[in-house]
Amino acid sequence: MLRAALISILCLLIAGCQSPVQHQTGPPLPLRLAYVTRHDCALVQIAVAQGFLRDEGVKVEAQRYDYGKTALQAVLEGKADVATVAETPVMFAALKGQRLSILGSIFTSNRNHAILADRNSGIALPGDLKGRRVAFTSGTTTHMFLSSFLSANGLSSEDVTPVPLAPERIQDALLSGRVDAVSAWGADIKIIARKLAQRSILFEDPHIYTETFVIAGLTSYVEGNQEAMRRLLRALVRAEEFAARNPKEAQSIVATASGVPVWALSECWSESTRTVGLDHALLITLEEESRWAVKYHLTREAHMPNYLEYIDPRPLLSVKPQAVDQQVLQGDLRP
Repeated sequence: MLRAALISILCLLIAGCQSPVQHQTGPPLPLRLAYVTRHDCALVQIAVAQGFLRDEGVKVEAQRYDYGKTALQAVLEGKADVATVAETPVMFAALKGQRLSILGSIFTSNRNHAILADRNSGIALPGDLKGRRVAFTSGTTTHMFLSSFLSANGLSSEDVTPVPLAPERIQDALLSGRVDAVSAWGADIKIIARKLAQRSILFEDPHIYTETFVIAGLTSYVEGNQEAMRRLLRALVRAEEFAARNPKEAQSIVATASGVPVWALSECWSESTRTVGLDHALLITLEEESRWAVKYHLTREAHMPNYLEYIDPRPLLSVKPQAVDQQVLQGDLRP
């Protein structure tokens, strides 16, 4: 069936040509791209700034969003064709019955999240979070990280006073004392910690959670626009290669596009990986997060989606076949 056919395609690609399928000429294809103004989305920001999308024959309508949950919502509402988004909002959408197709990941990091607290609140150890007001953004990776961190330290979500906030309100909530700690991501962590100065205490754990940022669209759109998806991925692979060859210039582009201070971006850059790929670890993460969402009654759905059906490897197989984990094609989710 489809998966068996995909395996055959992979074998033919590897046996017949060791390099990706070359760019095909043709008229520019329109694409409404909802992308995030954070360093998680560096490859898209570089591709837009460097004109790689234009060069690959994509007439892009770039839509900028503060975070992935809102970018994905634009796709779900028909305002955009594809979005950049972390895996957690994709999981919640899947549990609600939305049919999405993931084209590939563009960013991974196990150091992009942390719990940041104000020492003046009397917090010095993870256990001190018990009974405290902790802010996070509901339905995002900060929500997932907070839950994972509490569990890893012998606490549960019921042990803290949850304060759901939009990302842009997180910093002010902690600095003003309206909350005692925040679950935050990326450059926000660096910036808030610097503003707190000696008052800040940071709780990190690279072993409990790895964020994966992906490109995803409605399945109906992705299946009907495979050439546009190939062109998009070719542009992102070019951005990946550009960033690897020119890290300082790449960081400058992302700092300008995101508004993140260069010093903060530089610290985040070394703690993350920006490559285009499809790894079976993403499928495992989606299943684990689904079990978490059901356990804590964050969704009304209790049925586990078949996340293999949420991956469309065909465009990436055409562009960068070596980046597609064979376990994804074979449906083997074992680590």
